[in-house]
Amino acid sequence: MKKIFPLFLVVIMSLIPVESIATTQLAGLEKPVSGNLTVEDSLKTNLNIGGAVRVNYSYKEYDKQSESTLGSLEFELFRLNVTSEVGQFKLFAQYRWYSEFSMPEYAYMSFDLTDKSEIQLGLNKVPFGVLPYSSFGYWESILYHLGLEDDNDLGLKYSYADEQWDIDLGFYKNPELSSANHARYSFDVVTEVEKNEFNHEVNQFNVRVQKNYSNTSLGFSLQHGNLFNEQTSETGEHSAYAAHLTSSYDNWHLQFELGSYQYKPKNQQGQDTNKVLIGAFDNTFYVASEADFYLFNVSRDIETSFNAIDKMSCYNNFGMIKPKRSSPGVGNTTLQNLLGCTLKTDAITTYVELISGVNSAFVNGPGIGLIDDKSWSHRININVGYYF
Repeated sequence: MKKIFPLFLVVIMSLIPVESIATTQLAGLEKPVSGNLTVEDSLKTNLNIGGAVRVNYSYKEYDKQSESTLGSLEFELFRLNVTSEVGQFKLFAQYRWYSEFSMPEYAYMSFDLTDKSEIQLGLNKVPFGVLPYSSFGYWESILYHLGLEDDNDLGLKYSYADEQWDIDLGFYKNPELSSANHARYSFDVVTEVEKNEFNHEVNQFNVRVQKNYSNTSLGFSLQHGNLFNEQTSETGEHSAYAAHLTSSYDNWHLQFELGSYQYKPKNQQGQDTNKVLIGAFDNTFYVASEADFYLFNVSRDIETSFNAIDKMSCYNNFGMIKPKRSSPGVGNTTLQNLLGCTLKTDAITTYVELISGVNSAFVNGPGIGLIDDKSWSHRININVGYYF
């Protein structure tokens, strides 16, 4: 609560000279459209404020308590989005409060070089793979849990976009928070003294090029950076690449992505380098340090005669992580499939999803690409949010 009150005070003070109401669209994990309050002062400063309140129902068929209680309904999120524009400069920020922790999702300054290009400085989205998300619906793809989807880091990004080309160049000095802070939005390599893990990401470069056709886009992404080990004071490296395609025809939408990632940490002598520790949302788990990945997602917009539903879409997201090397505890393929529907009515967006997984960290698995002899596990997730 101590963190919330100062921010509310700033918001309340900024609303004193209110003159008009506007509507804006801001990106977030749930991908909704939100209406925002606009404030304009004598310095021609525009301030747009939006947000969301969400509750979440979860049922895990592999969890005895969840099975006995028929799942659980919990408060999931209160968030605020802020955009501002002063002259040639713009500001974009989002902060999230969960029941047990809080964190920023993004916070960056933007400057338009031309009507087709801009520079972003701060905590912004890393240009890699299908953008803005390599998934449909609420529960993101298996790549999100590897830090290769919807990843926000601290750095400088140049973006160019016209009808035929999208080009992004980025340099990211650090992830969004300290490597010891696991209550973060994006998944990154993190440190944890209890597990003798001391690596964190630094000095990352990204290049993304995409060619756009009438209904199809084809692109390639490349990422390379360092892994600094705080215990050995040595620097390893990490890299990833991906080819990706998106296409739309009538009410159908397709996403396809394939690629590979690799981590080469410089650990202390004798420590396993075939796995690295990943963390976010106050949780950590191990992933195979080198693997190929494949995504295939399809979505369809559905027309409905129900007056209570403004918009509806159903989708299936499938992902595979196949480790390149085997060692004790590492080497099994990870599979994850999501079948779901999104329903939108006025300010309410509802996601109804069935997530199934084999050797998948958030579906009864020990991590990603580790050794796991369990078959398919399933969980149901229903998320209901009010967006303003």
